[in-house]
Amino acid sequence: MYSKLHEPRAWLLPAALRELADRSPGAPWLTDSEGASLTFGQALSDSRRAAGHFERLGVRRGDRVGIFMFNSCAFATAWLGLGHLAATAVFLNTELRASFLRHQLNDSAIQCIVVDAELADALLAVAAEAPQLRTVVVVGRRGDILAPAHWQVLDWPDWRDQPEWDGPGPAPEDIACIMYTSGTSGPSKGVLMPHAHCALYGVGAIECLQLTQSDRYYVCLPLFHANGLFMQLGATLLAGIPAFVRRRFSASSWLADVREHRATVTNLLGATAGFIIHQPSTPHDRDHALRAVLTAPNLAQHEAQFR
Repeated sequence: MYSKLHEPRAWLLPAALRELADRSPGAPWLTDSEGASLTFGQALSDSRRAAGHFERLGVRRGDRVGIFMFNSCAFATAWLGLGHLAATAVFLNTELRASFLRHQLNDSAIQCIVVDAELADALLAVAAEAPQLRTVVVVGRRGDILAPAHWQVLDWPDWRDQPEWDGPGPAPEDIACIMYTSGTSGPSKGVLMPHAHCALYGVGAIECLQLTQSDRYYVCLPLFHANGLFMQLGATLLAGIPAFVRRRFSASSWLADVREHRATVTNLLGATAGFIIHQPSTPHDRDHALRAVLTAPNLAQHEAQFR
């Protein structure tokens, strides 16, 4: 566990990573469904190199940088890199398109964004309507992107040859990220979330689930959402335990993932619990190590099927 778990003035997820990397650099932290993995030591080194990369692109303390990505180790590296730099990550739902995407790009006024290659076309479609966006860092094979003249399009680097950034980190009250509301009652609103607030989600998950060093987290909810990123992945940083992240939620792969990665805890949200409950029965339905599922209240309608 992070040694300052009960000290709100030290609720900083980048600081928790530094402590865990110093204590157990070779301990596994994150594996993704694309085959990438990070130990705590690698996560610290890579995210510091990412911070250095962002700094060389002109990103400064308090600047806003978009993250438009599916769940992956690369997502975690970009997010933590911005955290080390005390910049503000702006998380964008990967399903955003057209006017919904344009609104959040312009509302947040980001000039730099990290985007998965397969989402680049969605950005291109609104490029003319988001003129402040200047630097686009593409993760994965980007092919030929017919970018507008005012864009600087760069590849996500291989971190092995990048120098690490080791400047001053954020304060608990600094804005760590902006997360947008669903927009059901009008245009989405950007919620400013300080570092301590983000860590508090993880503290709550540790207490609620009584996480121990023997636990392993399965993260299938999107990391652009507070549940996936802070209640789950953030909790693993504070607890010092391994996690597996699936690129996108899949009800049909859920149990196989839980079994393969020996997950003991996971979270669901809304209808995802129902999708899993209604999967066809298999001989392996009780062959797993899962001990707890943190989910939304509407799971109550399915609870009889758990008995």
